[in-house]
Parts: sequence; structure tokens; C-alpha cells
Amino acid sequence: MSCNSENKSCKQYGGLGRAKGVIPVVGLAGGIGSGKSLVAHELAQMGCAVIDVDRLAKELRDRPETLEEISRSLGEGVFGTDGRIDDKSLAEHVFGANTGSGNGSPLARLNGIVHPLVVRRCRELIEEYRGKKDVPAIVLDAALLFETELNNCCEAVIFVQAEPGLRSRRVQKDRGWSEKQWQQREKSQILLDKKTDMSDYIVANNSSKTDLRCHIQRLFPRILGKISDVQRKARVSKGVGEASDGGGRQLGK
Repeated sequence: MSCNSENKSCKQYGGLGRAKGVIPVVGLAGGIGSGKSLVAHELAQMGCAVIDVDRLAKELRDRPETLEEISRSLGEGVFGTDGRIDDKSLAEHVFGANTGSGNGSPLARLNGIVHPLVVRRCRELIEEYRGKKDVPAIVLDAALLFETELNNCCEAVIFVQAEPGLRSRRVQKDRGWSEKQWQQREKSQILLDKKTDMSDYIVANNSSKTDLRCHIQRLFPRILGKISDVQRKARVSKGVGEASDGGGRQLGK
């Protein structure tokens, strides 16, 4: 896989308009259970500002005005007796065997409500963090980084890779999901091979947390150096980004 260096912008929701030389945004992608949160934690330890997009999505989903819209679109069956969304019922409704994930499906309708809110808030947080002087990078930890097109806000994307069997065991242990639940959610997302091709760097997470930490500590300075070099050349050439050098950016294999 080549290292993509094209200049991108937040296209779908109006564009972030990234200026050259500002604090870069690094996205984290990967399959369910790959270990993106561990990578995000390590980058936070290195001083990065981390935006937990999944947690943010749940917070925005649970706002009263969003709940009203979800109720109109999906019905009352996804709510508990307390008037709040019941996560188990919602998952069964949008990831059920007969619901699908195409246009008009329950999942598509839910995403159509929540995703624009998430993208808008992420763009606001990125601008807020860029006002800080001691942040080396802003990290978007997002399970649906490509599905929401938040990758277009990123100067670089790291794909966290792990073997399917290992990822399945992790989610069963950490989240209490069954193999079937894990597969249903995986099928609702963009294929991992495509996500890999759309990413700039690959980190394998098939062994220990210590190994993963070492990979990130080696890789992250290289990413920042590459971004800085591209920004510098872009300034010199009046906004023309550096072309891809065609070199792989893979660690941990």
C-alpha cells in the first residue's frame, strides 16, 4: 500500500479549510476490536488531543431533540420505559438479520440523523484544539471514520490491524457480544480491505500492549515529520501538495 499524501478537506459538511502549518489531524481506523482505543490512549500519553468520536456520537444521540427525531424515524420500540434509548433494542432493530444497511434501512436512517451532528461537532472541536499551542496533533478515534467521511479532515490516517479471530475474542470478552453480533456490525461497515487502502499507515496489533506501544512510539514522530515536510513544501509551492512517494508506511507486521 502506498503512502497517500494528497491534500484533503472536510468536503461533505462544508469543509474545514485546513491552513498549512497548523496542528495536524490524525485519524484512527480499523476493524471492531482491533485496538484503536489503545492507540488513542498511547497518543494521548504523547500529548495529543484525542476526540473519542464514538462516545461523542452517543452523547449527541441521547440529546432530547435527537431522541425525538429518532422516535419519529425508528419508532418507540427502541426506547426503554424511562424514555431513553435501550441500546440492546436499538442494536437489534438496526443490525437485525432482516434489516439490511442500504438506503432507507433503519441503520441508514439512524446514521442520517446522528452522523451530521457528529461531523459538525468534530469540526468544532478540531478548531478549538487548534487554538492550543502545546498539542502535537489532534486524533480522531472513530469506528466509522470513513463512513462519516471524517477521514477528509485528516492529514494522515492510521489503520489498526488485527486478525479476525483475535478481534472477535476481544469483543466477546470486553463488550459481551456474540460472534453473530460482531459479524452483523462488521458487515454494516465499509470492507476492511478498502479501509486499509484508504489509510496512510498500518499498525498491527496481534500481540501485546507493550509491542503496540513501541510501534506507536516509533511511528508517530515519523507521521508528524512527514506531515510537516508536506506542509513546508506546500507553502513553498503556494498550496500544491507533495505527491506520494510510493513508499509503504507499515509497522508491526
